[in-house]
Amino acid sequence: MDSKANAAAFLRAKDFFEKTYRDRGMVKWQGFYLSDHVEDVAKYTEKAAEVETRTAKPRMDEAEIDQVLTHAYANHEVVKVQRIRRDELGHLTPIVQGKVTGYRDNYIYVGTEMIACDDINWCERVIR
Repeated sequence: MDSKANAAAFLRAKDFFEKTYRDRGMVKWQGFYLSDHVEDVAKYTEKAAEVETRTAKPRMDEAEIDQVLTHAYANHEVVKVQRIRRDELGHLTPIVQGKVTGYRDNYIYVGTEMIACDDINWCERVIR
């Protein structure tokens, strides 16, 4: 192409973008945004439903809790522990599951969690 043809093509393109072309803005990205957004909303909804459906297990007395946790610790077994405390919105915290890895003062270690003994509502050994 010679310089006159290049100049004419440039002027046509300039004229098109100034007078005819309408940028759709965010509309052209809507497909990407929508799929990611739907996926995030689905994850959030699933988690919120799980939190809302948590129910308190029957309260165990200290002797029962001590018996379950001592047996699990001695035999390297996995336990599930439900705490008494609730989160800032009043929902039960998730059940902690893991091996009883130790204890110290008034705390017991389940997996990587340190749980106060007086914060335990319920516990059970996990039979595999």
